[in-house]
Amino acid sequence: MRFKIALVNMPFGFHIYPSVQLGTLSTLMKSHGWDVKSHYLNLHFAHQLDLPVYNQLCEKRFLIGEWLFSHLLFGQNPKNQEYMEHFELHIEDVCQSIERPREFLSDVKTKMVPEFLSWAVETVDWSQYGAIGFSSTFNQNLASLTLAKLIKEKYPSVKILFGGSNFESEMGLEYFRVFPWIDYVVPGEAEGVLPPLMESLSNGGAVPTGVVYRRDGQVVYEDSHELNEFSKNAPPDYDDFFEELKQVDSKSALKENPVILYETARGCWWGEKHHCTFCGLNASTMKFRSKPMEQVRADLTDLSKRYDSFRFRLVDNILEMNYIDGIFGELARNNYDLQFFIEVKSNLTKQQIKVLAHGGAKVIQPGIESFSLNQLQEMDKGVRPMQNIVCMKWAMYYGIEVNWNILIGFPGETDEDYRQQIRLIKLLFHLPPPECVGNLWLERFSPYFTRPDEYGISITGPGEAYSYVYDSPGIDLLKIAYDFEFKTETRIDPQLKNELMQTAAEWKRRHQSDQLPYLMFTKAMDFVTVYDGRSMEEPVKTRFDGPPAWIILFCNESPKTLEQIRDHLREQGLQEEAPDFVEESVVHLEQQGLLYGERGKYLTLALPHNANL
Repeated sequence: MRFKIALVNMPFGFHIYPSVQLGTLSTLMKSHGWDVKSHYLNLHFAHQLDLPVYNQLCEKRFLIGEWLFSHLLFGQNPKNQEYMEHFELHIEDVCQSIERPREFLSDVKTKMVPEFLSWAVETVDWSQYGAIGFSSTFNQNLASLTLAKLIKEKYPSVKILFGGSNFESEMGLEYFRVFPWIDYVVPGEAEGVLPPLMESLSNGGAVPTGVVYRRDGQVVYEDSHELNEFSKNAPPDYDDFFEELKQVDSKSALKENPVILYETARGCWWGEKHHCTFCGLNASTMKFRSKPMEQVRADLTDLSKRYDSFRFRLVDNILEMNYIDGIFGELARNNYDLQFFIEVKSNLTKQQIKVLAHGGAKVIQPGIESFSLNQLQEMDKGVRPMQNIVCMKWAMYYGIEVNWNILIGFPGETDEDYRQQIRLIKLLFHLPPPECVGNLWLERFSPYFTRPDEYGISITGPGEAYSYVYDSPGIDLLKIAYDFEFKTETRIDPQLKNELMQTAAEWKRRHQSDQLPYLMFTKAMDFVTVYDGRSMEEPVKTRFDGPPAWIILFCNESPKTLEQIRDHLREQGLQEEAPDFVEESVVHLEQQGLLYGERGKYLTLALPHNANL
């Protein structure tokens, strides 16, 4: 009998697009001649639950998705039953966002989920497979573990495999130790490991390095210490996703111009040199690897044609800078209509943002995080508030949506950091607002986690929700947790925190209202007019002649020093009327909130009205 492999995507994996993990592994296995089938069981549960409700639950924290699937394994344990009461405020937020009562969540956990899992065991003939692989990321861990247990109980000979971000490093080793129905774990990149492992399972032979398994009752694992030769990866295979979507909902809007996930690079070129202190991404795979540009172009062509789509979501942690001209520049020159979501570093220039926009970048996630210089330095972001402003200004000008949040709670923060940030963001109300202001989460693999003493951090335990979800004395929660509770010596005035949150909330509210804030300027032959509608008061129209007008124009595209401003005014034939006239003009524009100054450089905050820059 031919050896067959199943790949499974469980709730709460996003239903709005296919899994890049399953798609990548499907392509890999097929290239080696294996018979592979991907099962998107999350699609069935999402439609059963109600799509908007499911989508909201995918985004929620405190392990709510894990708790909803914890009933069969841990539901009778006392702390698991206390979850809703302990996280009452969070539950209220969840219920409000999904427009359902608390009882709905209880019914999902105790009735709907067990029924769904029973259906999942019976709806597929799992006995036909020699191996079943689960990719576990974010809140799909307990759904995957529980279904794996039920399959193993019914079909003991089937080999159960686990991988994904929830199984990286010691997390995978601990899950493997605790749950005996797991036969193999891949705690790192899978591409170099799975083909020899499948060969071992189907034809016998030694288990390759890079795989956790049992031998004579003992856990065995030898790290392969090799990263995948990423550039050789072929484009992902999403055929099974669209076939299953057709079965679940033949009229689904997701089939029309679907969002296609694609990976052009792995690791982080910034993190290789300066690992952002709070970032837990990449684990042992920080080394940056990107595909050749000709391969990216070919893959995008193939995926677009194969799935009849021009919408892409690049899953890279950071954009390869050579792609700006090499990929997006070419797309722009050919006037293609592809659209992209991408993650970038915020130190982009106006010209780079223009190229990205014309090449199809519709949404960017630039990792802005803060407008406090001290906080950004504490994060080791390698950018300053000025660069964040430049990024947001020109992204807005060129019609790119910006996704970002303000993070607080870093060691080394001061009250003055909050005051400065509050003052600055009030000047930026015309730019895209943050989604929210959120407290720092201490993540596994981040420098804060690996070197806490260096940053004055005391890790006090696993994330609070773990003991309420994985309620078992047999599990070492410190080994499976991805986020952790911690303390620092930093103490910030609660009123300042509240003021920052309220200011950011007002910023967001204004952009969702009829009173959209704005700050723009128009350029005439000899003067500049600024239109300021940032406040709730009557908009202000101000005309500037002479040096102030030229300063506004000169500092528009990028920050300029006083010396550069002075030289520029001389080139325009504007003689110095007084020794300090340049400084006085700059200070006056700063006081009006039209220029932002930082470390001796100045940037015009207003957007140009002219649409042809």
